[in-house]
Amino acid sequence: MIKHIWSILCERISVDQQTNLVSYLSCIEEITVTQLPAIHSLFALGSIWQTDRPGEDILKIRLVRISPDGLKNTLIETDDFKLDTERHRTNLILNGILFDQAGTYVFRVESRLKAAWKTETEIPLKVKSKVVVSKGK
Repeated sequence: MIKHIWSILCERISVDQQTNLVSYLSCIEEITVTQLPAIHSLFALGSIWQTDRPGEDILKIRLVRISPDGLKNTLIETDDFKLDTERHRTNLILNGILFDQAGTYVFRVESRLKAAWKTETEIPLKVKSKVVVSKGK
């Protein structure tokens, strides 16, 4: 059986090649943009999964963004992959996410083991709009 342990939304993920230690850099819970719509280019989702059947369990992951108005958008969906070890780390790199309104967005991590998708966790992200006033000469 596969179990989701945790997930984190951040700007960058760094994995040391020699030690396999991971660093989640600039964890994100709130961003401020100067105009809407805005594209935030640095996003990554790190997750830890556990299985009691290494080499047998197959997993598929989907990340869905839910806008403040309830609109759902699938950002990424992986192919099926086998969990070869008891603990498995997934790092999803997302290239440029569009935010078209201020408010709380939800990033929903879903897994599919057989036919049905299951919500594993939901990560809120607050988007604030700060109007920049330029001073004339």
